[in-house]
This record gives sequence, structure tokens and C-alpha cells, in this order.
Amino acid sequence: MKPFNIKMPVILSCALTLGLAQVASGNSLAGQEKDSSDGYSIHFIKDCRLVKKLPMTPGLITLHQQLQQQEAKMAALQAPVEAISAKIDHYSQQINRLTELAVQEDNNSLKIDKTYLAQQQVVTDKLNRLLAGHQRDFAALEQQGHQIEQVAHDFEAEIRGISRDLDFDHVRILSPGDSRAVIGCEQNIDIL
Repeated sequence: MKPFNIKMPVILSCALTLGLAQVASGNSLAGQEKDSSDGYSIHFIKDCRLVKKLPMTPGLITLHQQLQQQEAKMAALQAPVEAISAKIDHYSQQINRLTELAVQEDNNSLKIDKTYLAQQQVVTDKLNRLLAGHQRDFAALEQQGHQIEQVAHDFEAEIRGISRDLDFDHVRILSPGDSRAVIGCEQNIDIL
């Protein structure tokens, strides 16, 4: 019996969160200049060179702040799942090992050892109880993933609206108090 991989939605949620965090915090480091007007600026970058720097609109600022708030919520919701991750891995490895021991096959025969199958069922039941006990945590992560997705979609639509005529491969967001210096360009990160 192959166990359900509950970690996949969590991994996908984490990946989505990290990708959105890069948009929100602006991980590309090329062409950074401090915007002194209102403290928020958006830099459009192509091949590690600044294409255009624009002040952020009030709508973009609001969406940026909402995205940061949603990211913080996601980080808090991930804590209980991360706390049981090692147990999930341990149970999954035990189930896989017991499955291999329970089913032995050669060219002419297939042998199933019911003792190992019974042990596998015990471990599977433990895993299922663990997952059931954290079902609310998984549901909360999924719901938060949908929230982030919606805000990110709106944020991306706003950015695309102001960048229609620009050719860029990275976006850098500078917030008030952001004192990051120009130190280069991160490779292989396509934000939008």
C-alpha cells in the first residue's frame, strides 16, 4: 500500500510563498537606487541592468503590503506542519521498508509476508492518525495559499499594467527604510 504524500501540498505552498516573497521583497539586486519621493519604488530590470524605475502607485503599495502580510501568515501556519515533518518522513520510510520486505518476487513466484503487511498497517495507522490530528493545519495552509495566490495575481496584474511597454526579466521593489546597496544581479530568477 503506497502512503499518501501529504507533504506535496505543503511543498507547493512553500514554493509559492517563496516565489511570491521574492516578488514582494524584490530579490534582484541590479540597478538599485534609493527613491526619496515616497519611499516605495519599483525597478524593472533586464539582463542585470535597470530598464526603468517608477514610483509605486498607491494601489501597488497596498497590494505589496497585503502580500507581505499574507506571507507572514503563511510562515506562522507552516510551523505546526514543519514540526511534524520529521515524523511524516520517518513513518513514510518505515512503510516503504516494510512494503519491500512484505512483497518478495522472483522470476517464478510472488511471496507476500503477512507479518510485514501487518506491521506496515500499524505504521500506516500511526501516520494516518498523525495526519488526521493536523488536518486543520493542512486546511489552513491550503486556504492561505489561495489567499496569497489572489493577492499575487492582483499585484502581478497591476505591475503588468504599468509595464506594458517595458522589456524586463526581473522586478525589484524598494520599501521605505530599504537600504540595500547595488551589489550585482541574482542569476536564474525570473519573477514576472
